[in-house]
Amino acid sequence: MLDRFVSPRRRFAALALRVARRTPGVERAVHRPDDFAIEIYRTGSPGPAHLYLANIFRETADATPSERRERLVKLVRIMAAPPPHDDWETVRPKLRPVLRPVTFGTAGPPGMRPPISRAALPYLKELVVVDQPDAMAYVVPDRVDEWGVSAEEVFTTARANLAGMARHSLEQNWPGGQPLISMLDDGDAYFTSLLLAPGWLAEVGERLGGPVLAFAPDNNTLLLCPLPDATAEPFYALVDQHFKEAPRSLSPVGYVAGPQGRTVMYSPPPEHAHHLSARRAETLLALTEYHGQTNWLAEQYAQAGVDVHIGGLLAAEPVGGLPETIAVWTAGVSTLLPKADTIAFVHPDTGPQFRAPWDAVAERVGLDAEPLLAPARYRVDDWPSPAVLAELRQEYA
Repeated sequence: MLDRFVSPRRRFAALALRVARRTPGVERAVHRPDDFAIEIYRTGSPGPAHLYLANIFRETADATPSERRERLVKLVRIMAAPPPHDDWETVRPKLRPVLRPVTFGTAGPPGMRPPISRAALPYLKELVVVDQPDAMAYVVPDRVDEWGVSAEEVFTTARANLAGMARHSLEQNWPGGQPLISMLDDGDAYFTSLLLAPGWLAEVGERLGGPVLAFAPDNNTLLLCPLPDATAEPFYALVDQHFKEAPRSLSPVGYVAGPQGRTVMYSPPPEHAHHLSARRAETLLALTEYHGQTNWLAEQYAQAGVDVHIGGLLAAEPVGGLPETIAVWTAGVSTLLPKADTIAFVHPDTGPQFRAPWDAVAERVGLDAEPLLAPARYRVDDWPSPAVLAELRQEYA
């Protein structure tokens, strides 16, 4: 009866802790309830590995108790196995680039060094993994140091390996006349990574007879469709639902082949039939990434005793208009503003005053991005000068 009053998350964490403590190769395991994680101390390892439970908890929500336990057993066994002792020459062919949300890997225990990464597409970044038979391991700075190479060389090698995979995929028989091609990854194909291969999406278009619109709603799903002549809303609606329900969501945005064959975000002009659908998807991705960052930063700054407001990103879509993102700049409040389409000026005593385009405000005020924050944030401590404020008010109020 007592178990009925314990939350599902706590029961799941207790199960994961039992599984970890009974797994060969694990000296001890510790529950970290604040992080919904288990610290796993492996035999012979200088520090713990961290099993974050949020994703597998969502992925096994509808599984039977035995299926859920088996998933945990498999995952802990992988984590408890001793890390491979690859040197640079043996690890080179195992490197793969992967796309992840820009906030991926941000949260973690104090002192943790996140995996190496670099910007890839708006709100997405590129990381490198070591492809292993049962799992993948993200490349962290310590491994790069052990190999005696630069991070740039790691990225270059991973991209070279991806180029071979891209060529192999293009040599397959591509089905013509299909409204939608689904490429579902079993963990070894790295389909969403193909968006990082220059020229790949353009060559897919050649095989399908015209430009292609690509979607990667989660880490393991790549959807391709001929760029529609009329509305693209049915495709965006399908991807929107998939993105919102996926435990490891990636992006609801559509992508096309751009200059030099590089993949770019699909951003048709305002008069185009696809513009509204594309703008909604872009807005959803921005809201998703800033929401996660806002919660994490607010917690970190509160623990450090830093008195600064972490501004949330807002969005609005007027009837008959287009969606736009909004950052709120409150007078007298030190704030980290998220990048938005417009800035809403608010006074704590009299409420909202007016809104102005971000670029117009940045040009007059000189907003500078804070270092090391992705997505970008801009520190402001008080409103612009009365003269600048009056100029903005006159032009945009």
